[in-house]
Amino acid sequence: MLEVLEWYYFIVGLWTAIKIGLEVYYACKSLLSRPSFLSYGSNSWVLVTGASDGIGFGFTEYLACQGFNIILIGRNPNKTHNAARYLEEKFPIKTKCIIKDFSLCTENPIEFFTDIKEQTRDLDISILINNVGYGHAFDIFASLKEDDNLSTNAINIWSITFLTKLYLPDMISRKQKSAIINVSSITSQSPLVKSSLYAASKSFGDLFSLITTQEAKYLANNSTNIDVLSLRPGFVDTPLTQKFTRKPLLVSVNECISYAWSSIGRVDYTSGHWKHQFLYLAARVNETFLSIVMGNTELKWPTLSRKKY
Repeated sequence: MLEVLEWYYFIVGLWTAIKIGLEVYYACKSLLSRPSFLSYGSNSWVLVTGASDGIGFGFTEYLACQGFNIILIGRNPNKTHNAARYLEEKFPIKTKCIIKDFSLCTENPIEFFTDIKEQTRDLDISILINNVGYGHAFDIFASLKEDDNLSTNAINIWSITFLTKLYLPDMISRKQKSAIINVSSITSQSPLVKSSLYAASKSFGDLFSLITTQEAKYLANNSTNIDVLSLRPGFVDTPLTQKFTRKPLLVSVNECISYAWSSIGRVDYTSGHWKHQFLYLAARVNETFLSIVMGNTELKWPTLSRKKY
């Protein structure tokens, strides 16, 4: 019996070591590469959702600096137009603003998303960045308000699904390379208490990206003409993370984006910055690690006080 247990633990340990080794290799591969911007076509357009601030605006500035024209989709007209004006004044590019509140897409989703496609019909879109996101109240699922439930699903799931469906066929048929970046979260990899709906919606985006990658390659006859990347960052210094008092391994927007862009065409997923790659690896080894570093240890299920709902 003892010999059987020894073999069991040896196999489990070996398998764990192999998994960690592969993840480390994958992380290094993503951090040490630099893609060519020219391969996506000169004077092409980048469509970014949630583009007026945070990671979305960071992507617009980073890619405008490389000569891409930018389509900014945001819900606040003033912030979105101001962001576009800033880009045009700083870089020799064109911009287009589309004002949309993705929390309203559930009212008539076909009309909502088709309108976006119609407004960009004559533009050569080479890169789609599904960045818009919604973070619900940091609370257990049973206590969440219905508005949080609806907004999380509409913004985090419907937007990535419909926009990818609308733009993917055109991207596959382009002569130059195309890319789709879906902004997920490191919480998609760990069962983080009090973030059930947010983490689950980001997990959808992550898995959707990985499957879309394989399907896109199949539709493109296994060519490398289209790249799909799932970005799983940890804490990034954006308005979305301002409500958190504890933000371990916080990185700036520019740090997150520059590391993420280096992964395009090399890997299918990345946490971006090396700090977040480390956090991801630790979470893969121990699922409760992410809760510990965030200080979210007060919920112990055997002693969880039960409320009446």
